[in-house]
Amino acid sequence: MRKTKEEAEITREKLLDSALTLFSKKGYALTTLDDIAKTADVTRGAVYWHFKNGKISLFEAIVIERARRIGSLWEKILAEKGSPITTLRRLLVRTLEYYEEDKDYAAVQEMLLFKTQMVPEMEESMKIKAMRIHMSIQSIADLMSQAKKDGSVRTGVDPKTAALAAYSLILGVAGNWLLDRSSFSIKASAGGIVETLLKGIEKPD
Repeated sequence: MRKTKEEAEITREKLLDSALTLFSKKGYALTTLDDIAKTADVTRGAVYWHFKNGKISLFEAIVIERARRIGSLWEKILAEKGSPITTLRRLLVRTLEYYEEDKDYAAVQEMLLFKTQMVPEMEESMKIKAMRIHMSIQSIADLMSQAKKDGSVRTGVDPKTAALAAYSLILGVAGNWLLDRSSFSIKASAGGIVETLLKGIEKPD
């Protein structure tokens, strides 16, 4: 029984790998269930056994599971010791660096940004994505508020607006890198990019 469970998990991961690869290359709409099954070297029946609603279930699992590790990274950083502005700097830098460190995460973001044509069946998945974005922006805003209270951030800075700008900057830089990964190293550039942003909100010494 244990071996059967292990084999089932291996098959499930193969399906997720195959679906993510195909969604990233061809897009969700142009990828068929047969494409996924063939790439994973399984039958259509095996796909439905693991993902009862077929392609959309695979898409939902990818959005939830393959991007989960960035959430764990944020939790770890937020739990580390340091001033709010130090934590904020570390959070933004590590988020940018993560695109180059985790190929699955980068592939998921590339799929969502450039290869996903909205269809009605994606509504729930996009709600989950939107909720996560809202939570991320709120986490950044909370750090901005704390930094403002301890005097690290200028009094005229609105934490929510600054958090939205910070999140948008990350998304924009990541999007440019995903379009042409040979144009620059997002990991090497992360520190400078974040410093440029923070100079606009930090209180001068």
